[in-house]
Amino acid sequence: MSAHNFKNKWFYFALFAWGGLILLTLVWDGLLFPLYYMMLIKLILLALPLRGIVAGRVYTFQYCSMLILAFFTEGVMRVVGQNVWGQTLAATEIALSVAFFVSCLAYLKQFKIKKVKTK
Repeated sequence: MSAHNFKNKWFYFALFAWGGLILLTLVWDGLLFPLYYMMLIKLILLALPLRGIVAGRVYTFQYCSMLILAFFTEGVMRVVGQNVWGQTLAATEIALSVAFFVSCLAYLKQFKIKKVKTK
């Protein structure tokens, strides 16, 4: 199901957060603290659903709302054992993943089918 007519501020917040995670991965794992295998894995996970996110597809947002929890967990794990810069970047990853999750749920709320109670 496409949502071309239903794009609202939550869609754009989610898109911004997803793009922020891509940029953060490139900067963090590519330039500042090179972990190329980690960067490759994360970029593949972020790039595969990008077309569906940009298009506003409901199904893509539904499974990305679960996929983003892996990034949240990675941020929580890396915030503990890093230096100050690493902790700041990990906190940014946590904030972006929470922002995506919340805006994703708010965006998907408009597509919820309301069931009518019958007696």
